[in-house]
Amino acid sequence: MNKIEKEPSHTYTSVAESVFQVERSAWNSCANFIDDNRNIGNPFLSHEFFSCLEESGSVSKETGWISQHILLFEEGNSLIGILPNYLKNHSWGEYIFDQVFANAWENAGGKYYPKLLSAIPFSPVAGERFLIKKGYNRKFVIEKLLAALEDLKKFYKVSSAHINFINEPQLKIALKNKFWFERNNIQFHWSNQNYENFEHFLSKLSSSKRKTIRRERKEIHKSSVLIDIVKNDEIKNYHSKIFYNFYLSTIEKKWGGVYLNQKFWDLLIQYLKNRIVFIFSKQDGEFIGGAINLVDQSTIYGRNWGSIKDIKFMHFEVCYYQAIEYAIMNNLKKVEAGAQGFHKIQRGYLPTKTYSIHNFSNNNLSLAVQKFLNSERTQIGKELDLLMTKSPYKLL
Repeated sequence: MNKIEKEPSHTYTSVAESVFQVERSAWNSCANFIDDNRNIGNPFLSHEFFSCLEESGSVSKETGWISQHILLFEEGNSLIGILPNYLKNHSWGEYIFDQVFANAWENAGGKYYPKLLSAIPFSPVAGERFLIKKGYNRKFVIEKLLAALEDLKKFYKVSSAHINFINEPQLKIALKNKFWFERNNIQFHWSNQNYENFEHFLSKLSSSKRKTIRRERKEIHKSSVLIDIVKNDEIKNYHSKIFYNFYLSTIEKKWGGVYLNQKFWDLLIQYLKNRIVFIFSKQDGEFIGGAINLVDQSTIYGRNWGSIKDIKFMHFEVCYYQAIEYAIMNNLKKVEAGAQGFHKIQRGYLPTKTYSIHNFSNNNLSLAVQKFLNSERTQIGKELDLLMTKSPYKLL
């Protein structure tokens, strides 16, 4: 018999202007985050991760990320729901590009910024966006938090509110509110089909793709590059310094912005060491490249990568093949390798639809946006179908 989920008769909401205004245990109870050897809960939703962002200054008024986390309490001051949320005056660091909305808004004489954004800063990781304490009715809590978000939108008189990388179950509940519009995007994820080892995975690929991967890995081996996986208590403070240099090297190559400073990486090791898996590459005893991954009970999340030497296929080995091997060895179901990357398909990562939802203050522009998103979703659907025809797996 299913347990009856609670729907408290008396609730109230408030806004926290800092994650530190929320008790860590209360936040993590809503995020279902337990930091022990079971790795329960998505680390990106934890109080620890948001603390790293805020304490380091990577998220602040100065960087254009003003914390406005919406909290739902039941009578007796028990926290039962959270919607991580920010007031923003730009669209950087989101991985959902909304310039088309901004241009339409400003061409019509409006001011698009500031806006409200519910997301994990600088992290295109799909999952729950409404953090709900176990035992409480999801629909009830989501509706209460959405109503509070609408009130906040009116209070600040902003153009819009956005919720990025929401998972499908919560998406379906949120879209019952007709003023929220769905947007789709595509990422590339690897799925573990109970593989015994990497060779077992390769056996499921077409012959040509299998040969390509073996050749790429052989080239890395011939180049004298060694792989060093560092995790848990093996991680030392100096590893954050090493990785920060790799992170900067990627930023410089892509002409991007340095969103995450050295202090962030130091704090990440301090607060979430048990969830970090560094995959470093070395040559002649020197660290020359590396990727940082975070893990939970089912998934390894590839986040950032960088290198100080350009060695052919090293990126594929460190970011993709080693992550697959780690997932197989640790019985994880999935590897999420971040945003973009058509080249991931031939390495076993298949296209996966992601979701965001959007709400606009101007009714006339809302209709135009809705029409645009309907058309865009159709195009995304066609692109997804086309990408699936490129699958490297053998036909059954």
